[in-house]
Amino acid sequence: MKHIRWVWWAACLLCGCGGGGGDGGGSGIDPRLARLDIYEAQKLRVLGDPGAGVMGMAVTPDVAVPDSGNATFDGSATIRIEAANALVLFGDAAVTVAFDTAAVSGTLDGFFGTDSGNAVLDYAGAITIDGGGVGGATDSDLHMDYGGGLTAPGEALIFDGTLTGSFLGNPLAAIATADLAAVVDHNGTLTDATILVIGELALTSP
Repeated sequence: MKHIRWVWWAACLLCGCGGGGGDGGGSGIDPRLARLDIYEAQKLRVLGDPGAGVMGMAVTPDVAVPDSGNATFDGSATIRIEAANALVLFGDAAVTVAFDTAAVSGTLDGFFGTDSGNAVLDYAGAITIDGGGVGGATDSDLHMDYGGGLTAPGEALIFDGTLTGSFLGNPLAAIATADLAAVVDHNGTLTDATILVIGELALTSP
């Protein structure tokens, strides 16, 4: 259960981003707010909100973790960079697990969020899930190696680390992973960061 406690703590930390700035078009409403609503609704379904009495999904029991086939999970990635003015970014996540080989792959992209001046910008680039595995202390343990880069005007971020977490639900329904001790190259300076990735089961194949 320790991975889920870590992930819940990460979610609480990362939810401190306020809106503001950005290009909302003629309506004056930033369309990225709709994406935030989707991310937050998913976070509530997967992790719950113990403070409000809303229970999240339980860790998948070992017997419910497949030993063959593939599963794809769609969701969100949230990143907090502890710069002088903290940067908080939100993006899409797609993760595929091949249970027969215990291989993990995926992409985190479509990011937007704050810059060092607290404006809201779109970030180009992607973070790739390029390794990792399934299992460990329990069959539900999940490890995802990540690396890549994101850029916006005046901002350059380089990532390299490992997310840890668990499969959730019985039957299997979601993943939740975090890196609470990430170190990110922010404009040439190594900076502490927190990364959270959540996904719900979207597709399975034999």
